[in-house]
Amino acid sequence: MTHRLTFIACAALVAAVVAACGAPIDPCGAACQPPPPPPSCGFTVPLVPPDSLWPHEPAAYVLVSDEPFNTLGGDGWQVAQRRTINGSGVSLASDSTAPASPESVLRFTYGVGFPAGYEPGLAFYDLAAPVKGAFFGFWWKPSSPWQNNTDSGINKMAFLLTSQNAIHGGMVIMMFSTGGPYTIQVQSEFPNDTRRLVPNAVGGGTPVVLGAWHRIEWYVRFSSDSVTPNGETAWWMDGVLQGQYQNLVMPNDPGFREYQLAPTWGGVVGTKTEMDFFCYDHARLSHD
Repeated sequence: MTHRLTFIACAALVAAVVAACGAPIDPCGAACQPPPPPPSCGFTVPLVPPDSLWPHEPAAYVLVSDEPFNTLGGDGWQVAQRRTINGSGVSLASDSTAPASPESVLRFTYGVGFPAGYEPGLAFYDLAAPVKGAFFGFWWKPSSPWQNNTDSGINKMAFLLTSQNAIHGGMVIMMFSTGGPYTIQVQSEFPNDTRRLVPNAVGGGTPVVLGAWHRIEWYVRFSSDSVTPNGETAWWMDGVLQGQYQNLVMPNDPGFREYQLAPTWGGVVGTKTEMDFFCYDHARLSHD
């Protein structure tokens, strides 16, 4: 008799669960539902033929990471959330048009109300020891449309940070515009050399196409000491040299220690009135 009652009770429980999962309003919650699909990176404007090559990486440099962003963190990368207002943050996303390693990509989302001067999250890679020369390559796509920060024109993409970055700073690469087309520019943020470096190469200043994947390649080398202006930087978009400077003054620091994707929007004034995003398909890190 006990076994029969137990069977009846179990059958009733199973029937209740099945009925609940089929109910219009599902009381089973996540247990009855498949996981939601990852967000997308929107439509893509065809622009650059996809490949996984980095033609301007110095030949003798040592590879430290060739990251496809198939996971949120791992392979030496760390990921942290920052401002998460109204869906802001960093997450994995899906984009079948990703040019180097489809279709998993890293997406930084800026929700409505996102404040200027912050990043939704960051992904970073710390070296075991500082280096004097660094190469940072990545495939990157800004959403279309994209709300510029009209007060500053600044839309930061990536950083190279010194070993003692709290006092010695680092360098930033950004999408910049104060009313004209967006271009890729670099800024040095050192104690004795803080300036925005505009595209100065012949044929440089290529306009950024919103909604398109762009290959960004960025090279930086420390100056020989903290007073001699012979530090170097050069950057390319889609294989075209945008800017090259050989007169930077770096601090008395052991060198660069961290590669960082922390896309900071604007200066200190303004808020987002639309949802925007930056997506990154792949990152290539190497050094001297």
